[in-house]
Amino acid sequence: MIHTGENSVRGLAVDVERRRVRRISIRIKPNGCIALTVPKWGATLAEAEAFLLSKWKWILRVRAETLARPKPDARPIEASELSALNALLKDLNDVWTSRLAEHGVTWKVRRLKSLWGSCHILNRCITYNAELARVPQEMVEYVVVHELTHLKAANHGPKFYRLMDERLPGWQNLRRRLNKREFASPRPPEPVRIVQSEFDFAPAIPGAREA
Repeated sequence: MIHTGENSVRGLAVDVERRRVRRISIRIKPNGCIALTVPKWGATLAEAEAFLLSKWKWILRVRAETLARPKPDARPIEASELSALNALLKDLNDVWTSRLAEHGVTWKVRRLKSLWGSCHILNRCITYNAELARVPQEMVEYVVVHELTHLKAANHGPKFYRLMDERLPGWQNLRRRLNKREFASPRPPEPVRIVQSEFDFAPAIPGAREA
């Protein structure tokens, strides 16, 4: 049976951790590591192992996809690259905010761990990932339109997709190429992939013992 700490399950390393959470969860990290998180109370390690094995096909598929992705580009982004990106973003934001009649929108560039961009709807402020400095211009434009569209549609529902189809035909292909890093410079890995159990376990009880 598995135990907290490092384990070997069917020939793969699995790191098991007890935490104050309500559900058993499995994470596949960018380096392919399998992390199993188990609630401190209410769930046994046997239950966690059973859940892990029940998701084994998912684990193998996602782990293989993760390891097949290009390695992160370890080179620091040069000042000249950031300058070029800022100039491009200024042009694209000027064009698209005018075209979409979106006024009072501000934007900034910073390093983001897993997103190409994010939109703070209430503040009307968009943050772009500095890694876009090494992305083709048409994909940068896709990210700009994507984030501006969130000002009209907060989530990725039917309205969002309808607006994207109207505003940038062919955007799905750009998104696919961007997310698959189908360009010359390899990109950072995607976010940790996760699957959770369907069951909520009892909250922490003072003095309770771990299984």
